[in-house]
Amino acid sequence: MFGPNDKPIDVTAGKKLLRIVDDGAVELKHQPMWLQGFEGTASNESLGSLIANVDGREMPLTVGYHKVTVEIRDQIARTTIEESFVNHTAGTLEGIFYFPLPQDASISGFGMWIGNELVEADVVERQRAREIYETIKSERRDPALLEWAGGNIFKASVFPIFGHSEKRIKITYTQVLPVRNGSYRYSYGLRSELLKQNPLRELSIDLKVNSAIPIKNIQCPTHATRTDKTQHSPHRVFGSGVYTRA
Repeated sequence: MFGPNDKPIDVTAGKKLLRIVDDGAVELKHQPMWLQGFEGTASNESLGSLIANVDGREMPLTVGYHKVTVEIRDQIARTTIEESFVNHTAGTLEGIFYFPLPQDASISGFGMWIGNELVEADVVERQRAREIYETIKSERRDPALLEWAGGNIFKASVFPIFGHSEKRIKITYTQVLPVRNGSYRYSYGLRSELLKQNPLRELSIDLKVNSAIPIKNIQCPTHATRTDKTQHSPHRVFGSGVYTRA
């Protein structure tokens, strides 16, 4: 394979972890902390991670709650995720939010809460994102800038993350669900080492389907769900903890 400036990279020896730099690629000896948080195939993961600098070390913050709303209209799926990350320390932290998109998805929205106000973000080119971020940070305001990190990974710089508080983040993506044998499948992956170590305080997934063609059946083969079904608009809910349906 080839890296920046068409420089060849030897991957015949098996799996390698590489970091792309301006003039080539550097092999990593250890798995990055943010990648450890996902611990799965990127196409199977939907849980973001927020890596903060705590006493000079990069550490993933605990996920507090994770709420997912899915709207499928015919074959177009729109997934909105709201989740929080907990700063258990007394200090104000700065971190990087990483999010792996499904391979066939595209970003359509991103934002962070400042107090009780949701601030929507813009997706901009990497260097421009860094310049804007540093300017906003120097003014002691919450930046909300999303940056493509390569592959299907997006990232955002997050500051400030106040002590003993939760940073709330919202991200939305869309994808086309291909039809095979008269049906289509939507999947949402939650496998993560972060969840094994620190179970979620609250988890909910709310899926609504609207179809111009009458729907014969809707199934969830992996989890028990509550279902409201009409001919054109089935509605499924999976949840643990506190959940309020709109």
